[in-house]
Amino acid sequence: MAAMRSVSPVLVLLGASGRLGRAVQPLAVAAGFHVVAVARTPPAAPRSGSTQWVGADLTVVRDRARVAAAVTNRTASSGPIYVVDVVLDRSGVDAMRRSIRGATEGVLQLRTEFRAAGRETTLIAASTTAVLAPGLYQTPYGLAKRRQVVTYARSGVAGAALLLPQLGPETGTASKPQPTWSFEQAAQALVSAVSAAPHHGFTVRVPALAADVRSSHVAINDSTLLAHLHSLVLDRDSMLAHRAAARGRLGWTPERLRLRFDHHHAPAELVRRFAKRYHLAVVDERSGCGPIPWGSHD
Repeated sequence: MAAMRSVSPVLVLLGASGRLGRAVQPLAVAAGFHVVAVARTPPAAPRSGSTQWVGADLTVVRDRARVAAAVTNRTASSGPIYVVDVVLDRSGVDAMRRSIRGATEGVLQLRTEFRAAGRETTLIAASTTAVLAPGLYQTPYGLAKRRQVVTYARSGVAGAALLLPQLGPETGTASKPQPTWSFEQAAQALVSAVSAAPHHGFTVRVPALAADVRSSHVAINDSTLLAHLHSLVLDRDSMLAHRAAARGRLGWTPERLRLRFDHHHAPAELVRRFAKRYHLAVVDERSGCGPIPWGSHD
């Protein structure tokens, strides 16, 4: 069968069957993209004619090669190619690490395949403010996403990583001051970022989180201490246990320092440290300024 040709720009969506991927897919179609959706378990009867599904597990080397070949065959037009990475396996710490590592290697393999065919790729990666957290308040998830962002930035791929807040069914409220976005909000930000993504260089973007700049108090009690011990011993593979332990450590911190180190609000000091430590171009959309110079000390 001849390869499909389309005049529409192509958006390769990695992790398309997850909660965030399911929110991105219809928005991308509505924005005029031809979507190549990659997922471990594609839907049995896809409805959208503007979306083609590829079943693959990006943690498997042969599957990554098959995805690269399938996408290359299905995007034979000369239109631009965008890759949106929203891959995340939440079933456990080990599975999370494998999924992020597989997605990272899959993106770089796709870029190599496209470049060999004379075509360039622009990447939009869904990341998290957890990459900013200092060591005492860090989680395995935040560390894995930090490594991914740094790998993308140093690979030479063009595009951007968005440092999203925690995602959930409800946005942040007065009783829950830490920034929380719905999956729809995050999907809109990712699709909007595609059109604004640089075609040269890689930037890390901090969106306007729109939440009170205050840190919620976490009482120090037996359950907090127990969560910390569980994350170290009994529940080492539980992402929720590590998150609870990190929040507990944040709760033990004096409020003045807590406001400086609480990554949920992406404090400017943490953003500057992150940019400086990894020599990254970071754009804080709350300031309306350009990229933060990584050598900045103020």
